[in-house]
Amino acid sequence: MNRIALFIVVGLLVIAANGQQDPSSIRNFLHVNDQFCTGGQPKVDQLESLKATGVKAIINLRTPEEYNSAEEQAKAKELGLRYINIPVVYNDPKEEEATEFLKVTDDPKNRPAFIHCTAAIRVAAFWMIRRVLRDNWSIQDAEAEAEKVGLRHTEHLRQFALNYIEHHRKK
Repeated sequence: MNRIALFIVVGLLVIAANGQQDPSSIRNFLHVNDQFCTGGQPKVDQLESLKATGVKAIINLRTPEEYNSAEEQAKAKELGLRYINIPVVYNDPKEEEATEFLKVTDDPKNRPAFIHCTAAIRVAAFWMIRRVLRDNWSIQDAEAEAEKVGLRHTEHLRQFALNYIEHHRKK
């Protein structure tokens, strides 16, 4: 009986450890394409699993005041990952932040990349901008994908993305 209990406990520990290392366990994780995946805030140990899947850069849209970003940055650097922080205030995104996001995601040295914020809501708005302005997607298709990424019930971020697109779209 004791061996069976020990076997169950060890099995559960293995499952828990594997789940902790699995990038799909990151809140709102989405493998968008072979160059980008998106999600919410990863745990520091999940950076290793992201690297194991081929990620070379972490693009963080959270402000340093929101959490211990220094720990995440240190772990990324320890793993040899590029670490880029574009601090976006959830309630007050700025045009220059979206412009910087496009610049960073345009650079092939920053790919494949994992792009995150707290729950992928800011990421979704910025990703929508990228899809329209860089990938020539329709607003409808980009918005549908942005909803999958995390743009739900956030009209201010949706409107920010639409305004940025309108202002920067080539006529």
